[in-house]
Amino acid sequence: MNVYFLVEGKTEKKVYPKWLAYLAPQLKRVDFPTDVLADNYYLISGGGFPSILDNHLVDSAADVNASGKFDYFVLAIDTDDVSAKEKVEEVEEFIIDHNVVFNDCEVVILPQVVCMETWFLGNQRIYARNPSSAQISAFTSHYNTAQNDPEKMQQPERYSGSIGDYHFEYLKNMLREKNIRYSKTNPQGVTEPYYIDELCGRIKLEPNCLNSLQNFLMFLEKNSKK
Repeated sequence: MNVYFLVEGKTEKKVYPKWLAYLAPQLKRVDFPTDVLADNYYLISGGGFPSILDNHLVDSAADVNASGKFDYFVLAIDTDDVSAKEKVEEVEEFIIDHNVVFNDCEVVILPQVVCMETWFLGNQRIYARNPSSAQISAFTSHYNTAQNDPEKMQQPERYSGSIGDYHFEYLKNMLREKNIRYSKTNPQGVTEPYYIDELCGRIKLEPNCLNSLQNFLMFLEKNSKK
């Protein structure tokens, strides 16, 4: 199979290739859509929302149609403070309103609930059960990501930032507790095989947890032999 990935931001651009190398090693990355032959993928970042729709989706459709060799177009997009269903509907409405057509290519909309950092919080081993600082203690007191689904975590009422900002800060502090320096431009730790295995293991034990991550993993598994 050949896949065209349009991902949201800087983090996804660095993480997805390493995850795909581990989870779907049969897929080889190409630098340009025109280089696609068989079992290849092309990946480009949309530079955040709404740029991913306003500036990139139409161009990506043109790439896919010009190639004629892509089986899937995968749009990975954060849901932020709306539900996965609402985000999918928003994208579908954009496609219809702007008459975006993908010839002979299946469109897969992959909502990342709330953002990609939310998925990373699913690793139960990074949760600080004995916090070393008041700041980290505040995160753990607010929501226990080891026991509860990270996708359902809201930000505190007095938090001035967005829900995505809160999930990012939560993750950054949890990883710092494990001596891992995480940033959106340098997402350390989360691309390692052991980290991916922890997330996959949790999903197997808790099938109602991290549903949007499950959808991504099921997409890869379902199409691994195509």
